Amino acid sequence: MDGFQEVSGTQGVPTDVYWRRLAVVGMSEPLKVAVEGLTEHRFGDLDAFVVSKSSPGFSDACIDRLREIIRDAAAGRLGHLKFLVFDFAHSGEAGPRGDSAFQALVTEAANLILQVPIVLVANARGLMSGADLEFALACSMLIGEAGARFSFSADPIVSIGTYGFLAQKIGFVRAERLMESGDVLDAQQMHDLLLRKHVTESGAGLDGIASFLTRTAKRYNSCYGIYRAHRMATGAIRDGLRAYG
Repeated sequence: MDGFQEVSGTQGVPTDVYWRRLAVVGMSEPLKVAVEGLTEHRFGDLDAFVVSKSSPGFSDACIDRLREIIRDAAAGRLGHLKFLVFDFAHSGEAGPRGDSAFQALVTEAANLILQVPIVLVANARGLMSGADLEFALACSMLIGEAGARFSFSADPIVSIGTYGFLAQKIGFVRAERLMESGDVLDAQQMHDLLLRKHVTESGAGLDGIASFLTRTAKRYNSCYGIYRAHRMATGAIRDGLRAYG
C-alpha cells in the first residue's frame, strides 16, 4: 500500500538525516529495530505512526519499546504527528497485568494527549481481553475490524484499570454490570455502547487504518479538542480507583 513504510532498522544513519529525508519523500525511514512481536510503520501523508502487535499480552521488552515510542512522540522525535495508532494485529486471550511497568505504560499513553496534540487510536482485529483491552480503552479512540471481539470476563477488583477506563466512558453502574456479566461483545455491540468509534471490514488490516485516518484527518482539530477535554475531565476517575485498589 502506498503511503507507509515498515520500520526495520537504523542502518547506521543519524536520526536528523532521516527526518531531513522525510521532507522529500513524505514517509519515514527506519529509526530502530522493533522488538519481537512489534512492527512499526509511518503513514507519512497522514502524519501518523502505527505500531502493530502480533501476539496477545505485553512482554517486558514490548512495554519498554512502547513507552519509548510514547516518550519520543511527546518530545517530537517522531516528527510531526497527529495520530499514534496501536494496532492489535492478533487474536488470542491476554490475562490482566497489574505490575508497575505496565501501569506506567497505560498512564503515559492515556496522558499523552494532555502533553501534545496527538490522538491515540487503538485498532482491534481479533479477541481483546485482559491487558490488551485495558490498554485499548486507555486510548482516545477505539476502532477495528468487524470480526473483533471484546471479553469483559474479569473481576473489577482484579482488573481495576479496565474497570476505571470503562467507568470514564460509560459510567460506574454500566461498567460494573458489564464486567460482572462476563459478556463477550462484538463490534456492533461495542459501537452501540459508544466504546467503539468505527468498524472496518474483517481483514482490512493497515488499509483499514489508513482509510479511517484519511477521513478523520479532516476533523482532526475538533477530534483532538474533544478527546483532550474528555481526558482532562475524567482522568481522576481511573487514577483514583487504582489508588484505592
